[in-house]
Amino acid sequence: MRKILRDYQQDVVNKIKSSLKNNTHPLLATLSVGAGKSVIIAEILLWLEHKNYRALCLTLNSTLIQQNHDTYKIQGGNPGIYCSGLKSKNHSANVIFASPHSIEIGIKNKNPISEQRFNLIIVDECHNVSMDEKTMFRRIFNHYGFMAQQFQYSYRILGLTGTPFRFKGEAIVGPKQFFKEEVCNIKTHWLIERGFLVSAIFGHKNVDSFDMSSLRVDKKGKFKHDELQKIIDKQSRLTEKIIYEIVNIVESGRNGAFIFASTIKHAEECVKALPQEKSACITGDTPHEQRKKILDAARNGTIKYLVNVATLLVGVDVPNFDTVCWLRPTESLVIYTQGIGRVLRLFPGKLSGLVLDYAMNAQRHGDIDDPIINAAIQPLKGDIDYVIPCHDCGTLNSVFGRRCIGLVGGRRCEHFFEFRECSSCRTKNDIVARSCRNCGIELIDPNKKLHMNAPKEKISLKVIKVRYWANVSAYSHHPIIHVKYRCQHDSQGENEFTDVYEVFYTNTPLAKNIFWGNFIKQHFADTTDFYSRLTNLSFIMEILRSEELLTPNEIICVLGKNGKLKILKKMFYAQG
Repeated sequence: MRKILRDYQQDVVNKIKSSLKNNTHPLLATLSVGAGKSVIIAEILLWLEHKNYRALCLTLNSTLIQQNHDTYKIQGGNPGIYCSGLKSKNHSANVIFASPHSIEIGIKNKNPISEQRFNLIIVDECHNVSMDEKTMFRRIFNHYGFMAQQFQYSYRILGLTGTPFRFKGEAIVGPKQFFKEEVCNIKTHWLIERGFLVSAIFGHKNVDSFDMSSLRVDKKGKFKHDELQKIIDKQSRLTEKIIYEIVNIVESGRNGAFIFASTIKHAEECVKALPQEKSACITGDTPHEQRKKILDAARNGTIKYLVNVATLLVGVDVPNFDTVCWLRPTESLVIYTQGIGRVLRLFPGKLSGLVLDYAMNAQRHGDIDDPIINAAIQPLKGDIDYVIPCHDCGTLNSVFGRRCIGLVGGRRCEHFFEFRECSSCRTKNDIVARSCRNCGIELIDPNKKLHMNAPKEKISLKVIKVRYWANVSAYSHHPIIHVKYRCQHDSQGENEFTDVYEVFYTNTPLAKNIFWGNFIKQHFADTTDFYSRLTNLSFIMEILRSEELLTPNEIICVLGKNGKLKILKKMFYAQG
């Protein structure tokens, strides 16, 4: 049955039509999950087909190609498909839904598809389009664009995505980007507020998250597969515990769960721990027909657990599923946002999309000002690490936080505990940001990409002021000691200020020994009878206020793997 457009969808269609008429540069339409991209694409293409123009719609995912094709047909169009994976090479229809891989091969082999004169190329999930001229999409654009110039006919490019950024929030639209103008922006939280999506909630987990602190990125900014698998192997028993918790949560009243595993081997381990009759795994090698059968079984409730490795992010419509479980870390905000979006679609009786993050992804992307991320990083009941007050808004933050989690006027607080200042516009950015969030200028050499194998540069910081305090763990009832060093760093003739933190625990013999060696022995000249009293909060509070407490004049640091400054050495010049 033909779909009737919602009011905002019709408004989007009208804006796109007007922009296509009046502009020749590439345009971007930002449409969140659930906004109805397929029907909006269909309406644009119907408009062109009725005018006897030709259009090509490119999508990387074969399921999404089929979905867009079917929607267009339902809306009254006469489409063709050009995709090897779908075993169709229709090049004669006025409107063709295609895989860019198949189109590129067709152009290279000078097949009939290479001679078609397309007036419009639409790219669904266009955040995959790069500025690099040598990439697949750009070669396709250049081929058909050259034909348009040669034969002098109108030619336009339109991109659609729900995530208009790459990596850690780098914008894909702007004067220096491929897409020059954003026509519309229908955001996730806007759809939630108006009842077109369910709200996202972030569940409290009783099982520990995977420790990914040693994980490094390669030259492309991606996590290394081999290292990821080694980390999972070292924590193999944790996978089983997490799956057990997921099953208990889902079987207690939820409809179904997407489970994002770290590797193929990890996915297989997850499936083994799940109820076999209710579980299935989809990978990049799963044939299209088998994938379709599995997704159909999930939609009718036969399958309740869908395990995958970053393959169920786009072109997946299982509206009854209401839980997403992250057992893999992702360096990509695009992937994290898309994964959450899978469980926000409306379904009868569905009240929310539950997010269970066992890989600390929300904290990994915590510097982004986005309503979904802002909700994800708020402390849950029972969290005990939120003890650092923000200087600007007073919100308590985790000792590991780099940007305040507080909300001021509905927007993310701008205070950074650690930051990298843009040399162009002076905007504060996350210390691992690759480009400025304000002006887009590159902050880090793209050839380095925070390459963790590189030797660590030692940073000397002059200590201006120190604050010492302690609190008691709600779980172990042992003291936790906090130190905040306010430091000055002379960088290229300019004085920069930064805060460096230390946290010490006393709940285990090892933690107690670390506190003894890295703090007590360094900060006190006489430590007689100290060691036996390090689990006594009153004693700890007393010595932190003591005049005998020595404060370093200088600290030598390196940038740690988590982006925080790690203290290597403390210099007590005043005490000789």
